[in-house]
Amino acid sequence: MIIDTYQSTAVMRILQSGEVYRAHPSISFKTEYAALIDMLDLHCACPVFGVVAGRKQNTGGRVSGAVRIRLNVPNEYVKLTEYDVWADFMQNCKYTKKNDYRTIIVSSEEVNAAAHRRLIEDLCTQRPLKQYKVPQAILEYIDPQWVVRYKIIKNTREKEDWKENFLNRFRF
Repeated sequence: MIIDTYQSTAVMRILQSGEVYRAHPSISFKTEYAALIDMLDLHCACPVFGVVAGRKQNTGGRVSGAVRIRLNVPNEYVKLTEYDVWADFMQNCKYTKKNDYRTIIVSSEEVNAAAHRRLIEDLCTQRPLKQYKVPQAILEYIDPQWVVRYKIIKNTREKEDWKENFLNRFRF
């Protein structure tokens, strides 16, 4: 599967040295990422996120996207989630019990427990790629052998977002 991932130049240097890149645990999204690792049965400290080339994309969450890396990843190493479902799950996490992402705090009026369970079920269920509207690729690591090419992003964030929105009109 052809995956694009936005990473820092430090990640690109690791890959260019021939080493496998494994993401470090996130402090900001510790609970959410730990939940995703559990739901998808990943074996990593932190997932690596990417988008599927040629499909609708939403990379607005990229923080350190100084380099866009194109990967050719064997399908068995790719997990998929629906971008909007993941975003909704992340929003809901602040209403869950500490250390239990599956249970909504009863006093919360912002989140429906049944809807939250449906989000979790959706995230856990792997479907064929064509059944995702805006697929998000999840990897445990990046193998340097998967790198097809890379591009240092020199555009401003606004230009990159405009380009993404324009290209999404032509993706299916």
